[in-house]
Amino acid sequence: MFEHKVLKYKLGWKGFDYPGMEQELNELGSQGWETVVTIVPAVGAGQTIEIGVILKRARG
Repeated sequence: MFEHKVLKYKLGWKGFDYPGMEQELNELGSQGWETVVTIVPAVGAGQTIEIGVILKRARG
């Protein structure tokens, strides 16, 4: 059995905060979370305004 977590990262004034995203994902990885899939919806002329990340870990 697994539990799941959904993260949403919003586009900021200067783009996405990739270092912050990496730091958060590394912290969650150390807690046993594993990224399953990313969702990158596009709006308008193909611009992405948020990134969704779905994680899972074994229930224990």
